[in-house]
Amino acid sequence: MKYLALLLPLLYLAACGPSHKDAEVQQLYDKVMEVHDEVMPKMSDINKLKKRIRKLETDDPTALTLLKDLDDADEGMMSWMADFQKYKTLKDSSKTAKLTYLNSEKVRIQNVSDMMKQSISAAQNYLHE
Repeated sequence: MKYLALLLPLLYLAACGPSHKDAEVQQLYDKVMEVHDEVMPKMSDINKLKKRIRKLETDDPTALTLLKDLDDADEGMMSWMADFQKYKTLKDSSKTAKLTYLNSEKVRIQNVSDMMKQSISAAQNYLHE
């Protein structure tokens, strides 16, 4: 439920996102959202993999590490989405402020993407998928 509460505002932001007067700002915003939109569907993969590993009921350190990595990736996305809501407060800010913010968020979401993909791949390998 907490995920839904965080997801709905971001989906609204993505679907009805701000229309930027400056093409450079809009292009960077679109790039940030492109990374998000690519990996957001993988949240269900993360949850399925966590359930499958937990069903093994093992104390295997590798399994426990994988669960932690999957949890961290999940939390990384949730935190990024919650933090990205702050972008709305920049609507009256300068172009430079918007570009600076979007560049930092692009790096952050790329890191989240990398973390998600790596944890999914490792869990799939562990489960022999």
